[in-house]
Amino acid sequence: MTASIAPSPAVTAAPAATEENSISFAGMMLRRTGSAIGTIALSLVVLTALWVGALNLFNVSKFVGKTPLDVYHYLFTEHPAPGVRPTTKTPEMARSEALSALWKTLIDAGIGFTVGITLALLIASLFVLYRPFEFAFMPIAMLLRSVPLVAMAPVVLLIVGRGTGAIATIGAIVVLFPALVNIVLGLRSASPQTMDVIRVNGGSERTLLLKVRIPSALPNFFAAVRISVPGAVVGAMLAEWLSGFVGLGGLLSGYKGVANYTGVWTIVVLSVVASIVLYSIATIVETAVLAKWGPNAGRR
Repeated sequence: MTASIAPSPAVTAAPAATEENSISFAGMMLRRTGSAIGTIALSLVVLTALWVGALNLFNVSKFVGKTPLDVYHYLFTEHPAPGVRPTTKTPEMARSEALSALWKTLIDAGIGFTVGITLALLIASLFVLYRPFEFAFMPIAMLLRSVPLVAMAPVVLLIVGRGTGAIATIGAIVVLFPALVNIVLGLRSASPQTMDVIRVNGGSERTLLLKVRIPSALPNFFAAVRISVPGAVVGAMLAEWLSGFVGLGGLLSGYKGVANYTGVWTIVVLSVVASIVLYSIATIVETAVLAKWGPNAGRR
């Protein structure tokens, strides 16, 4: 007679636990995505109400102050809103011009954001590994952070020139300093007990950085990302404005020069919507990454 061997409970439980965790993760991501979409919608409703309310409260001239309806007519209908001066642009031309400029600005913002957040992570790691380096350079970083970007940008353009380097530099300045402070605090928030265990077992400071400090700093890192994303868009627009590049900033400067205030308000709307959407995307990515690799990964 051949004896049958029953499967081990641990073996049968493991796939079930894995499947349950996958379902839980998918549900969490679905809830976070729904929450982000709801936040975007609510933000747009609130901003639209504040926009219309401010125009009415301060009795802004209709020649300068445009309403959401004006922007809608400018982008989607052949006839302007009542009381708005017609333009030579068709809605198709206006949409194409605005969306092309938005795409260029997003690319510029992506360059500045990538350079800035990478430098912030590298410099923060050096600060934690080598304290004298922090004592020497953190005061300089805080001093540069206190200088208004509008005052610093022309100097950057004179030094770097009017090109991609200027956009990357201005974007990096916007992103670097707020991100640096957050990431340094995150790297220092690691559990002392965990670090003591690794030191006792012969772990180096580099091992502590990779295995303990960086996972502990992920919440601060993503907080820095959420703060920096809208700033990167503003930095890109400022660089485009000053350098005359094609983008939302350059288009804004051109529209202002020809008194196309409906176009100006359209650029403002596009930049705000882009910033809100990018912020929400960063929040969704943060949820996914922290659930997998954050300091509380796997806990419920």
